[in-house]
Formats: sequence, C-alpha cells, structure tokens
Amino acid sequence: MSPAHDGNGRIAWLAGWGLAVLILVAGFGAAALSQDFAEPDNAMRLVRVRDMLAGQGWFDSVQHRLNPPDGTPMHWAQWIDALLAGPIALLAPLVGQANAEIAVAFAWPLALLGAFVFLTVRVAGDIGAREGLRREAEWAAAILAALAFPATEKFAPGAFDHHNVELVLGMLAVRCMMRMRTSRPAAISAGVALGLVMATAAEGVPLVAAGLGVSGLLWLFRPAEFAFGLRWLGVGLAAASAIMLPLLVPPSAWTQAVCDAMGAPFAAFGLIGGGIAVALSALPDRLRNNLAGRAASTAGLGAAGIAALYFLFPQCAGGGYAALGEDMSTLWMTQISEARSLLSLADSDVALMFAVAGAALAGLVAAGFFVRRHAGWGEGFVPLAFLIVSVAIMAWQIRGAAFATAFAVPFGAWAVAVARRDYRARASAIRALAFAGIAAGSTAAAWASAGDALQSSITPRATMANYADRSASSKSCSTPEALRTLRAVPRGIMLNQFALGAGVLVWTDHSVLAAPYHRDVSGTMTAISAMRSSSEQARDIVVRSVADYVLVCPATPETAFYARNAADGVSPDQTLSAMLGRGDIPGWLEPVAIGQSPLRVYRIKR
Repeated sequence: MSPAHDGNGRIAWLAGWGLAVLILVAGFGAAALSQDFAEPDNAMRLVRVRDMLAGQGWFDSVQHRLNPPDGTPMHWAQWIDALLAGPIALLAPLVGQANAEIAVAFAWPLALLGAFVFLTVRVAGDIGAREGLRREAEWAAAILAALAFPATEKFAPGAFDHHNVELVLGMLAVRCMMRMRTSRPAAISAGVALGLVMATAAEGVPLVAAGLGVSGLLWLFRPAEFAFGLRWLGVGLAAASAIMLPLLVPPSAWTQAVCDAMGAPFAAFGLIGGGIAVALSALPDRLRNNLAGRAASTAGLGAAGIAALYFLFPQCAGGGYAALGEDMSTLWMTQISEARSLLSLADSDVALMFAVAGAALAGLVAAGFFVRRHAGWGEGFVPLAFLIVSVAIMAWQIRGAAFATAFAVPFGAWAVAVARRDYRARASAIRALAFAGIAAGSTAAAWASAGDALQSSITPRATMANYADRSASSKSCSTPEALRTLRAVPRGIMLNQFALGAGVLVWTDHSVLAAPYHRDVSGTMTAISAMRSSSEQARDIVVRSVADYVLVCPATPETAFYARNAADGVSPDQTLSAMLGRGDIPGWLEPVAIGQSPLRVYRIKR
C-alpha cells in the first residue's frame, strides 16, 4: 500500500469516528453529564469501580450491597474496573470524584470507538481490495460503522460496560487473523485478543470458537499456507488463557467450575484449544500431506478436547445459565429484554426486530455473495465465521445483535463499493436504485427507521401513544432525580423490583435484594415471590427476609408482569404487586415520605 493511499485510509476512519462521536454525544451526552444510566450494567460497573477505589480487594468480586449479608459475586472481569478506576483516581483530586467519573464516561467509550472504527475500516479495506476497491470500501465502512447503532451504542458516553471492549477485541482478532498467514505478530495477537475477549466475559467464548473453527478449517484445506498462522494463534490463545486465570482468579478458586466467567473451564478451553491448534500445525508428514489424515487428526484431537472439557466440567455443558432454576428462568429471564429470541420479536416488537437484525442479516447476504466470488481467498472466511456465529447468537438471544452488526459492516461496505462502481461504470436508473438499496440495506439506522415506520402502520395510534406514555413513566423511575429521593430514607435494605437495583446502588447508600444479574438467584427470587403472592403470603416472605423496606415503581413493567403471573391460587388483582401498583397498601407496610417521586417506599412492620 502506498503512503498516500494509507493516508486516505486514516482520513476515512477519522471521518467515521468523528461522525459516530457527533451522533453519540448528541444522543447520549446529556444523560452522561447527569450520570443518567439507561443501561443497568453501566450503573453497576460504576458501583464496582467506586468499590475498588474505596479499597475493595482485587480478588473480591462480591457486590456486598446486593442481597446482603452475603452479597452477590459478580461475573465481570475486574481488569475493566481497573482501567476505569485508574484515570478516575488521577482526576478526582483535581476536579472531584463526580466530575472525574463524567470525564471518563466520555473519554473511555469514545476512545474505544476510535479503535473499533479503525479496525472495522481496515478489515473492510482488505475485503474491498480483492476487487481493487480498498479506498471505496474503507469509506463505506467508516460511514456504516458510524450508523451501526446496535454496535455503536455500546460506545456511547456513559458506556462503562464491557461490551465495547469485547467488540474491539473481536474485530482485532479478525484483523489479525486475516494477516496471520505470513505474520507471526499478527497470529499471536489474534490468539491473545481471543484469550482476552473470553477472559472479559462469557460472550467471548463463541468468538473463540469461531476463531479456532475457521483457522482450523483453513489449515485443513490449505495446510501449507495456514499452518504457520494456526500454530502461533494457538500459542497466543494458550498463553493469554494461562496468564488471565491467575491474574483474575484467586488461587483458592483456580480449580472451581465457574461456567459464566474466567475460571478453570474458560482457561482449560483456551489451553486445550490453543494446544490442539499447535499440535495440528505440527503434524508429521504422513498425516499432514493428505486430506484424510488431516481430517482424522482434527476430528480426533477435537473430540478428545471436547471430551476432556466435559469430563472436567460437566456442569458447564449447559452454559452459564444452566444453574438457573425453572422459576428464575420463567419469572426473571423472560423479563430481560436482551435475552429474548429474534423470533419472539416478530409478534411483540417488529421495530426492534428490524433495528437489531436488519443490517446484520443484510451483511450475511452480502458475505455470501463475496465468498462466492472470492472462494479462493481464505482470509475472507475469517470475518464470515465471526459473522455467522454472531448471527446465530442473535437469533437465540438478541444480545448478540451488537456483534452481528459489527461483523456485518465490512461485507456491507464491500457491497456498497461494488454497487457504486457498477453504477459509475454504466449509469442507469436500475443501477442507481440498486446502489441506493444496497447502501440503505447495509445501514442499521435505515433498518431501525423502517422498523419504526412499519410498527406505526400496523399498530393503532392509541396503542402507540399508550406505549410511549408507559415507557416514559417507567423510565422516570430510574432517573438520578428519582433515585436521589431515596437518600431521605434512613439507610437500609430494600426488597425491590430488580430493574431498580443497580440505580439504587449507584445513587444511594442503601442495599437491595434484587438486580438484573443471574447470580443473584436468592435475592431476586425473594422479591419476585413476594410481589406475585397475596398480601398475607407476601408478608410471610418479606418478614423472613433481611429487608427493611419495600421499593416499587408502579409504572415499571415488572408491576404488571407479577400480577399477570400470580402465584398459584392468587387472583392477579390481589397480588402484592397489583395492590402496590394501585396504591392499596397492606397493614404490615408503612409508607415512607420521599417527596415528589415516581418511586414508592414502604417500611416493613415486624
């Protein structure tokens, strides 16, 4: 690549980054300035950072104010907490703690956004270069990335959660794997990126599987070209896994079967997977020189690795949610919006289905055309593998939409560049429409707009207005202004609707029983059981708990959900949730005055 052309690439990603920053700051900047966290995970991450700054130990993963007295061990990697805590600690003496948090709330995600756009543009450029369209694909990718809202929202001001880090590491792995055939540093970096993304959160495990799978397949069919990269990718993955286990997990827990965070199972997956990659790359000639030998070796080593993992950690075969009981799955999981399947949105929320899946599926179609035209270019299968795995996750749970949309951008950019070239080569109305359609179809923002328009056309206006009113009322309960009213209440433990849990922790000194985290089974189920029971049944549950108060927001969807899912033998309108929702207060609860607030707090009489 010439220096001049490289400069064009830099201009493209800087332009895309700048556009994305303008959009995100305009949309989320005011909320970040007031530390208004619409996403509970961002609030909880800040709680963890504050605890670390207050002296909580590196290996102490317990959120002590969530379901006290024992607290709840969190499944998030503390290395993200440390990267956030460092600059806050440096800035706090100069500008104060709150201002330091706000500054980092802007600087952290927007810096990561720059890395994400840069990597995405470079991957798209490599894809476009197959048809002499590197520059055009880079520019298209810069614009598409800026408008890829399911992905770029993870980089909005105030985004303390780890998903943005995972997106950067995932795209870094793709970028490096596309260069690992000839570059040892790239191959090692790809393995390290995969190891880090898995150590960050459980969502990284499928990305590791995608990376190992596609690199193994490339070696299987073209061993002479990809053995080198496969070997050093395996070294990087194994090394990262071996390092991250002792870095993030205390020695006493090194052998524990933790299925939803970095621990022995994840480390074993990285070590075994990396070891298999190295072993395959070093097969003796009699096995390496024929497809049957390579296939048999791959199948044998892969089966042995899977069997070893299952033998060592059988409890993890069902995934991180395997330990959830039936009640927790049906009464809690169904309320977590990002845990819904894509198919479930077809009946309940067409607009959201279009927004989360449109660009990803369009990118998958574009990827199919690209691979068909360039089947001989092995590196093109790398981003395709990551895209396929992410789309599969999205179909299962829409939480995968951010990754699916991100990995679709390079292929969408290629399709846009090709359509533009074809139109410029021979202009016509049909080619103009094709170019416009492909450009719009590759843009997540266009799909979101189309979904909103379709939802409006099929939903009665009164229903839409009612939904908007209910959403606004529900959101009002989680604003900083609303949550700060709880400071007037003497410090205690709240039996609460779980959607309010993270906000209470970040804005008050109170403790809570419930929050939207699957490890908090005991506290969350105590709150759920009380809310869906009759007044007398609820009294027995609440009095036996450690709670001092009951906290509800009548406008939140939880209120109606627990009434609809009343305990056996209880009429929906007689559940504690329904009673408190309409202001019918049982005698064993005493209202606590908190001024003008959408929240309702009741002291428990024992």
